[in-house]
Order: sequence, then C-alpha cells, then structure tokens
Amino acid sequence: MHLYIFYANFFFRTTVYRVHWLRTLALRDRWAEELLLVGREMVWMVDFFIHKSQQWVSRMQEADANQMVGHRCYAARQARIYLRLSQQAQDSFERTKGVARVTE
Repeated sequence: MHLYIFYANFFFRTTVYRVHWLRTLALRDRWAEELLLVGREMVWMVDFFIHKSQQWVSRMQEADANQMVGHRCYAARQARIYLRLSQQAQDSFERTKGVARVTE
C-alpha cells in the first residue's frame, strides 16, 4: 500500500515538474521571439520615417518644378518632420539597445 502511494506521488510530482518546465520553456521562447521582433521593428520604424521623408522631398521637388510655392513649403516642412522623427527614433533605439542584453 505504501509503495503504491509513493509511486503515485512520484508520478504526480514528475508530471507537475514536467508541465512547469514546459510552460517555462515556452515563456522563455516567447520572450526571445518578442525581443527579436522588437529589434526588427526598431529598424523598420527608422526606415519608414526615412522613406516618408524621401517621399516628401520628391513632392517638394515636383512642387518646385511647377512653381507651387505653398506646396513646396508644406512638403519641405513634412520632409523635415519625418527626417527629425527618424533621427530621434534612431537615437532612442540606440540607447535602448544598449540597455537590453540577451542572456542565453
């Protein structure tokens, strides 16, 4: 009788430990994936701002060629805004990347 209780208790504990270990492993994998994605999203965000700035520069050049002064000024302002956003994002992300370290 005691032997049966011992084995039942042992089986239950090993099952609980195994489930806990698998949940912890899955959690670690999710965080590793999240860290990878956030790093890539930082790059994508800077690239997006640069792309939008270049779009506004080309619109500014079109407006300049068509002698549309108001449109040119607006496009120049938008290009500066997006360029400034890309620079600020790059600076912020560089500081953040220095803080976050992956341990394996």
